[in-house]
Parts: sequence; structure tokens; C-alpha cells
Amino acid sequence: MSNYLAVVVAAELSPRVRGWLAERGAPADEVHVAPLGEGHELVLVGRDVARCVEPGRFFKGVAVSPEHGAIGFGVDGWRSMPESVRADPHGVAGEFVLVEWDDEQVAVRRDVFGAVSLAWTAGPGVVAASDSLLVLVDLRRRLGLPVTQDAEHLLARSAANGVSGQQTGERTHVVEIAYTAAGRGLRVDVPGPVPVVDGALLTDRVVDVEVDEVAETRDVATFLARAMGTLATREDMDVRLMLSGGQDSRVLLGGALRAGTAHRLVIECNDNGPKNAADVAVVRTLADRFGLTVNGPRRFTGPETPAGPALAVLASSTLGFYDLSILRGTVRTGAVGINGTGAELYKGNWGWRPVEALADHYRVADARRDAFVAQVSAGVRACGGDPDWADASEILYCGYRNGIHGAGPHIAVGMTGLRPLHQLGIARLGHRRVDGRAPREDRGTATVRGAQVDVMASLLALMHPELAVMPYDMEKKTLTPPVVAAHLEALGGPLGAAADEPLSITGLPQDVPAGPSALGIGVAEANGFGGRADVHSLLAVADRGVEAIVDPQVRVAYAELLAKARWRLVTKGEAPRQAGTALGKLLAATAVA
Repeated sequence: MSNYLAVVVAAELSPRVRGWLAERGAPADEVHVAPLGEGHELVLVGRDVARCVEPGRFFKGVAVSPEHGAIGFGVDGWRSMPESVRADPHGVAGEFVLVEWDDEQVAVRRDVFGAVSLAWTAGPGVVAASDSLLVLVDLRRRLGLPVTQDAEHLLARSAANGVSGQQTGERTHVVEIAYTAAGRGLRVDVPGPVPVVDGALLTDRVVDVEVDEVAETRDVATFLARAMGTLATREDMDVRLMLSGGQDSRVLLGGALRAGTAHRLVIECNDNGPKNAADVAVVRTLADRFGLTVNGPRRFTGPETPAGPALAVLASSTLGFYDLSILRGTVRTGAVGINGTGAELYKGNWGWRPVEALADHYRVADARRDAFVAQVSAGVRACGGDPDWADASEILYCGYRNGIHGAGPHIAVGMTGLRPLHQLGIARLGHRRVDGRAPREDRGTATVRGAQVDVMASLLALMHPELAVMPYDMEKKTLTPPVVAAHLEALGGPLGAAADEPLSITGLPQDVPAGPSALGIGVAEANGFGGRADVHSLLAVADRGVEAIVDPQVRVAYAELLAKARWRLVTKGEAPRQAGTALGKLLAATAVA
């Protein structure tokens, strides 16, 4: 679905925008119109939009402020957050979109790590922002504005690696549509309207800061303990911890165990056969030891309801920004899934490398390499970094993949997921230099903490030493009692009383609208994404994308992707979600045909 669309439009174009909404089937309860100065108006579109609107403000999702010990669901939750949180919405974690306006300005913000996508486009008399590439493409076409394929971006994204599996920078598949890096937002000045990308650069928050390693680590752990201890007690919420056999999600379990509330927390671990047998075995061991409830019944959510055609839901949401083909056909309002995504903010995911070394590592070759290096380098710069930095790869990860991938599996049908490890403090620790030099001094040769010190062992030691030394899914993750004791001693001993304080949680996840917007579904169906989602139908749509690519060199690259997708889906019989990113890349090409 498209979770939101915000259009600032001059009076003379307003009838055309409203006509487009009507043509695409947007009902009255999805549309809110607010007058602005100089004859302009703001058009907001989203499911049950009235539940997200109050005077001068639209808020959808969940906001998380580790620094203030606060979580807020929905517009009521946001309003109840501390004023100091609302004063810097760019710096707040979670997964939300916030639009605020007066006569002279409209500001569009989202969570600091970019779990909710923010793309925008402009033309004479109009500026529009959305989390849906397809919706923006369709609006431009309806207004008679050009839609030009970005050949370099398409070629760079054709590389079959995790770096190219989602946005790599501010450019998108369409020259006239831009994406904003994590930590940044969009301001639209009226009259005009005139778009301006604003907000602190990611490096302002992560690199150019002083860090006390012990204090920062303890602050991170304190929030985790408070969050998990409090969430486990909320009988009015359907809270579920996605637990694996690894370290990251175990840290979160440790928070609930430390608080003595883990027995009230529902653990979710899906048994998908041999592929995750080790995870299941570890979770069962932990459950037996600590009396945990695994895969228990849900509470305070309604039954799963149809979300609409699965392909249409995908096409109008993450398509083009995230290349995994996650076909969600159902929605459950109010579900709060908690997972351990975010540890890579510290640990890194792509090897702490400069951009050229990243291309070498993934063996990106020929013209595709030139496009890849150019796009990724620009993406690092958009975060405030330099492609030659030793940690350029992880600046890129923090600026794009961390948020997009963390929310990717569910963001198309709901915005109430929680990732407590998504903390700026974790990123600051990972990017802190340990070679005694200033943050930007010859950073191409820097040694950073994330490449040297195991922060997850530290957090596990602070949370629950016994849990820390229990078996993991892989032997190499094992922590011995002496190792755990050493980490605990280095950090000044167990957490103090601050970790026992309940967390402030305002609003309810049930207050956040979930499910597809009629506009998103209508746009998808009008662009050929309303059909079935079986393998052969998906490949037929993908084939249209290859044929529609204008640049011959790019078309060859996508023809190779089509062959790869057909091999995985047909020859190997893999499901779309497990078949890699080739199919998603092809469907995105169809969207901009």
C-alpha cells in the first residue's frame, strides 16, 4: 500500500489532482484537504486519514525516543511525547511519517533511520511526497509531467548483491523523483511551492560527535531493558518478540528477563523446516529454561483480513525502493512485532570498506561497476560522508538499507513494528574512531570501534549473564562465562536502578490505521499490477519491464536478471520471497515503463 501521499498544489492545478484521486478510486475517508497561503492547498491521502490528523499535523506510525525513554503510537501518542522529542522529529527513531503545516510551509518528516520511505517530486505548481514510487509516477503522468528512466540508477541497481537490493542514494528509477537519506526530510515553502531537503546529515549525528564508550553502551542497554521490561507487561497490546538462535534478538529477551517480565512476553519463532532448525532448537532450549510462551495466541488484534491483491499491495508500497518481493495478502491491525534488526548499525554489514573496495568485494564489473560506484558514492555523500572513508560502506548501510530492510517485511501493511536496537547511540559507538585521531582526520585509514569490539557481548552481559552463555545457533557465537564477566567488569558492572524504571508508552497500536489505501490499489491496478501473484503471472509482468527499458545497455542487464529470476522461480521452484532480488528489480522496471 501507499502509507501516505502529501501534495502541495497551487489552486490552478488542484482540480486535476482531485480528478486523479477520483479516477484512481480514493474515497472521501482517505483524503484530507487543508488550505494554505497564497491559494495553495495541502492534499493528504492515507487509509482512515482522519484518525491521523489534528490541526496542522498528520502523524502515522510509532515514534521511539531512547534518549527520552518514550514510545508513542499514532497521532495521540506523538502529541504526548516530550516537547524536546517533537522539537527534533528528524532525530526520532521508530517507523512513522509526520507532516506539519501552516500557511507558509509544509514539513514532511519520518523516523531517523528511514524505515518509512520518503520520496518526492516537483513540477510547476506542485510538490508531492510519498513512500510509493508508483504513486508518484502515476501522479506525474496524470499531470502531464515527464517520467524519464534514470539509466545509471537502473544499471547500478541491476547488480545482484545486498548493496543494490534497495535504495543506494537520493536518485531513483525516475530522474524526476528523488529519495531522502536517513535523518533528512522535506520542507515545502509556499508560495511556489518550492521543495527543500532539510534536516541534519547522518554524519552530524553519528560521526561528528563525542562518545563516552562506557556511558553510551550503558545508555543503550538501559533503554533496551526499560523497553522490553515494560512492553512485556502491556496486556492491552499484541506484543510479540521475533526470537532466533543468534545474539541480536537475544539481547531483547535479556531485557525482559532482567525485568522479570519475560514470562508475560509472547515469543514467535516459525519452524520452516531444515533451513531454520538450529534457530528452533535454541529457542526451545531458552523457552524450557525460562518458562517462555512460544507462538502463543494473539490478543487485542482482530483476525487477519484481506489486504487486497498481493501484487497490487507490493507495487504501491516498497517496489523500487526495496527489491525483495514480499507479497502480503493480509493485514492485522495493532500487531506489534519486535525484532533484533539494527545491531548492524554497530557491527556493520558490508565490511567497513571504502566504496571502490566495496565494488571489488562484490565483484561488480564492466559498465555496471561504473554505475554502481557513482550511485553508491553519491549515496554516501548524501549522508555527509566520503566514499573514500574506511567506514563508507557502513555509512551507506546506516543511511538506506538499515531502515528499509528492517521494516521491509511488514511496512506495506502496517506501521507498528518496533526495533529497539535502532538507536543513534549504537551507530555512534560503531563509527567511533579508536585510533586516537579526530573524526574526519584521514578517515580513509581510520580504525573504528564497530570493526574491533563485540558490542553484542557487552549488551548481553549487561542484560543477563546466564542468558548470554547459553547455546546459540552457531558455535562461533558462543560466549564463555569469563568473556561475559570481562565485558561486565569493563562496563562498570550491572545496570543501575534507571534500567528498572517503566518506559513511557503513549497511544495504542490499534489507533494506527493498517492495510492498503484504495488509492494505492487503484494506482497499481491501473498500471498493470492488479493480476494474480503466481510465478508465471509475475514473470509475465517482469518481462514487460525488460521490454520497456529505454537504454539498450540497461535492457541487456535486466534481460540477464529475467533469466536469473526464471531459473530460481521455475527451475528451482523457490517462492518469490526466497528467490532473491531479481524479480523485485524487474517489477520495479515495469513500474517506470
